[in-house]
Amino acid sequence: MGNKLDILHEYQLADQKCAELNNVCEKLHGTKRNNHLVAVYDEKLKQTESKRDHLRVILQAIDAAED
Repeated sequence: MGNKLDILHEYQLADQKCAELNNVCEKLHGTKRNNHLVAVYDEKLKQTESKRDHLRVILQAIDAAED
């Protein structure tokens, strides 16, 4: 089960990173002079959300296999 725990840990880290990036994006969207920075953080957020979602699918598959 070590592998499942590793994946779960990666998922939790990705989820925390998504929350942090979302917070930064929300703060930056209120300023017009940071358009490039907003785009960079939006892209990082999308990539991190994709990674998190992929890990969620893996965890769900592991849970289904265990049942």
